[in-house]
Amino acid sequence: MSKTKPIKLKMSKRDRTKRWERWLAIAAIVTIVIAWFVGATLEANDTMPAIEAAMPTADRFENLGNDTFAAYTNQSEEELIGYVTLGEAVGYGGPMVVAVGVDLAGNVVGTAVSDHVETPSYFKRVMDANFIDQLLAKPYDDPFQIGEDLDGITGATYTVSALANATLNGSQIVAGQQLGLAVEAPPPTKIVFGIPEITVLALYIVGYFAHQRKFKYKKQARWAMLITGLVVLGFWFNLPLTISKINTFLLGFWPQWQTNLYWYFLLGGIFFVLTVDNKNAYCSWFCPFGAAQECMGAIGGAKISGPRKYRRFFLWLQRGLAWGAIVIALLFRNPGLSSYEVFGTLFSFTGSTIMFGLLGIILVMSLFVKRPWCNFLCPLDPVYDIIRLVRGWTMDFVKNARKGAAAS
Repeated sequence: MSKTKPIKLKMSKRDRTKRWERWLAIAAIVTIVIAWFVGATLEANDTMPAIEAAMPTADRFENLGNDTFAAYTNQSEEELIGYVTLGEAVGYGGPMVVAVGVDLAGNVVGTAVSDHVETPSYFKRVMDANFIDQLLAKPYDDPFQIGEDLDGITGATYTVSALANATLNGSQIVAGQQLGLAVEAPPPTKIVFGIPEITVLALYIVGYFAHQRKFKYKKQARWAMLITGLVVLGFWFNLPLTISKINTFLLGFWPQWQTNLYWYFLLGGIFFVLTVDNKNAYCSWFCPFGAAQECMGAIGGAKISGPRKYRRFFLWLQRGLAWGAIVIALLFRNPGLSSYEVFGTLFSFTGSTIMFGLLGIILVMSLFVKRPWCNFLCPLDPVYDIIRLVRGWTMDFVKNARKGAAAS
């Protein structure tokens, strides 16, 4: 009796592609986790250059512990001239550490940033505007509030607030611990709930109803949401979602919720909709830069969705750039270090010559090609793909667990 050979089913090209994509996704997640731990291990910061810069007239520093130094001058006879300590506050990207020099009367005489994780272009903008000069000669009991006793810088609110708060924190440490001055307890943190927070919640609510099948004015609602995102979240407040903000949360720099409700609403809404409904409401309906591209496309009559022949190449280029941006940020513990998005260049007119050139190319392409940045370069799409992939794995696991439970 002849034995029949088992029939081997040949895997289709589509199934092979999905299998490779699954393994590459796993590899990406593993390398990102490794980068996080390596970055945490290698993290180090020499504070002495900043300490010396905060009190440049000092000839000698004595370490008093807890990152505080007594500053002496020995022009004729050694004399105590003040103290330097490290103040800390949270900026756009995460913690900012500032060396603060304070004289014996409790006045700030010098500041120097010891460590920060702000987006380089925005940090440079603040430094070039000489914002730090406003902090000099201020007594420790001043409010250090943007819009009250300090002038802000448009488009860099988080960075200047962090500089001010870190300087206040350092000056009060010296005043209370070294000078014996009365320092009032900080008031409870006020909850910030204004136009950006109201706008993002309203956009999610409108989007929910506009997605219903029976809703007749879906196109009109979508354009209204896109224009609102462009004007309010883009040009007015400059708060588009970037890979820098994703990296901030991945690094564990979870900002204070009272003053960052906007980001918790925005990211929480994206994650919730993706998890429950498997849809990307933000990018499709109210991303400010996506809206800018669609407006250009409406002007130029953009009809091309991209070269089909090279679509796979651009897909993996997009994923590779996103992976590299995340890994570099985690290795160097700086969320904005590898950010290559052109959002800030458009909405706050800040960026290098290269960024302005790239922005110009994207906007011109948008006249003829539908959302070229979103389709070929944006690093956020691959992040959403990973969330969808994990969602699929979780659903498959739950289904198999239910089947196993039913069978037993």
